[in-house]
Amino acid sequence: MLDTLLRAASMEAVFLAALIEKFIPILPSYLLYPMIGIGAEDGWALAMRCLVATAGSMGGAVAWYWLGAWVGERRTQALVERHGRWLLLSPALYGRLMADYRRKPAGLTFIGQLIPTVRIFQALPAGVLRLPQMPFLMATALGSLCWIALLAGSGHFLHRLGWEAGEAGLTVLGTMVVLEVGAALVTRAVRRRSRLASQPG
Repeated sequence: MLDTLLRAASMEAVFLAALIEKFIPILPSYLLYPMIGIGAEDGWALAMRCLVATAGSMGGAVAWYWLGAWVGERRTQALVERHGRWLLLSPALYGRLMADYRRKPAGLTFIGQLIPTVRIFQALPAGVLRLPQMPFLMATALGSLCWIALLAGSGHFLHRLGWEAGEAGLTVLGTMVVLEVGAALVTRAVRRRSRLASQPG
């Protein structure tokens, strides 16, 4: 039943799902994009779904960028502090993104599109700081395509091996969560070691 529903999903539905994911992260990309891949009948359909989903994701990024540019730094900061938690955008995350973009914007956009939560809101501080739009959008598109292709391709591959849609989707979800937690622990350990090494005596 689920397999049939996923195959029946139109390109418009794929675009809309990717667009909404940039604003309302109710359905995490860990689950959304594997399901989009599972619904593809063959490699060509998978490639088209990845491209359409990337276009939807880009639409969300453009909206966040211009929202930040229009609202401005002071009002955006105030809005994030008051309401950001409802969209999973904490003041701490927003502050880190602003600081990173001020310090080393090159390459940050592409890498950020491979990190959950960061990839959703990354365009907001970029717009606030009015980073050059074309390089930002090109890096966003490339990073989004890599992220979507990884997740959708994983779901499609497992489904072609005979896994049920729900089983394949949950397997990709669980694997990515484990990898994310592991990466976070390693990053925290490295940062702690660096702080200790920098302390005198």
